Amino acid sequence: MRLEKLDIFRWIAIVLMVIFHLNYSLVHIFDIWFLNFSDTFWFIVWKISVTLFMFIAGISFYLAEKKYSSDITKKYLKISILLAIFAGIISIVTYYFYNSLYIRFGILHYFSLSFLLMLFFRKLGYYNAIIWIIIIIYWVYFIPIISNTHLFFLWFMYPWFKSSDYYPIFPYFWIMLLWYSIWLFLDNINKLNLLKLKSEKNIFDKILEYLWKKSFIIYLIHQPIIIWVLYVGVFIFT
Repeated sequence: MRLEKLDIFRWIAIVLMVIFHLNYSLVHIFDIWFLNFSDTFWFIVWKISVTLFMFIAGISFYLAEKKYSSDITKKYLKISILLAIFAGIISIVTYYFYNSLYIRFGILHYFSLSFLLMLFFRKLGYYNAIIWIIIIIYWVYFIPIISNTHLFFLWFMYPWFKSSDYYPIFPYFWIMLLWYSIWLFLDNINKLNLLKLKSEKNIFDKILEYLWKKSFIIYLIHQPIIIWVLYVGVFIFT
């Protein structure tokens, strides 16, 4: 089952991500602050975009599970490995260009490991609700700062830890796990069709569907394009 109306949420997430990275590049690479009129505003944009991506990932995993059944493990192992490769490339490239602020466990690292974990947690069904409650408690009451430099992906941050993009598996894994559980419940009460389009799609629906199929490529290339365009703009106008 494809729930085409999810494409709207996907594109809201992508547009917000591009806008956020535009401002981030202006401020942190070019020291240009004219878009950075409110830290609170950009914090909200960032959080909404990231949360939407995780929300959609949890739903998409459930829909893929229905589609691929016993082949879901093979399907998502390939996806996780592909994401891990690109995540590693991004870490290497950002280490070369930004050194201490290189991306140690960014959004692609998060999704790569989260999809692997979902292959195990999906077997728990409704018991996942207990798991994500535990994760929230961990998030709220246990924010560790220790000297170990190898457990940052679990939110064990040592005092001098820095990363320009950081989404540790805990606590953020609970978002994907929560929405997977919610969609499992909605499917059992036959409510998933609420997000399904009518049989005839208009041109807007078709464009959204086509563009979402290219969304991973857009994610990979949008930041280099933003930086390149800004470099050209700064060179021309300064």
